[in-house]
Amino acid sequence: MRSTGLAAGAIIEAKCTRCNDITGHVIVAMVGGEVVKVECRACGSVHKYRPQKKDAPRNAAPSVRKVRAGATRAEAVDVSNSRSEAARKAAATRANQRAARDAEATEVAWKVAMTRNPAEHNRKYSMGESYEVGEIIDHPVFGPGEVRAVVRPDKVEILFQEGLKVLRCVC
Repeated sequence: MRSTGLAAGAIIEAKCTRCNDITGHVIVAMVGGEVVKVECRACGSVHKYRPQKKDAPRNAAPSVRKVRAGATRAEAVDVSNSRSEAARKAAATRANQRAARDAEATEVAWKVAMTRNPAEHNRKYSMGESYEVGEIIDHPVFGPGEVRAVVRPDKVEILFQEGLKVLRCVC
């Protein structure tokens, strides 16, 4: 299929092999102007490009989703707009993996910052003090952390073991 005006990174609709549905995809690879590989935006799977099938003839009956008896209009609309179960599971799995990678990267960055600066130079955190980038502070709840940025007029970004926090100060 010849696709004109498309480039890698563009968004198109295609049939997803994991979701088993037509969903939005990001073009990953093209050969000679033809889309050959895409990534599903719903579940994150990367697969060969499968274009949408042509529309069914006009006389074909539309597909109908069954909604339980007594369901409200909002529930009925929610059922008709929902993603497939496989797509929801895949998206949840990818989100958990991404969160784990981010948490690990934060942990490593915090450990590096703590090994560069000895603990005896830590200052107690106080909203009434000013801080400089690279300074190590000791917070009563979050523990030791490194000042990463001073956000004017009255905030600092501090990297703690559990992540980056924005705290108040007098800058």
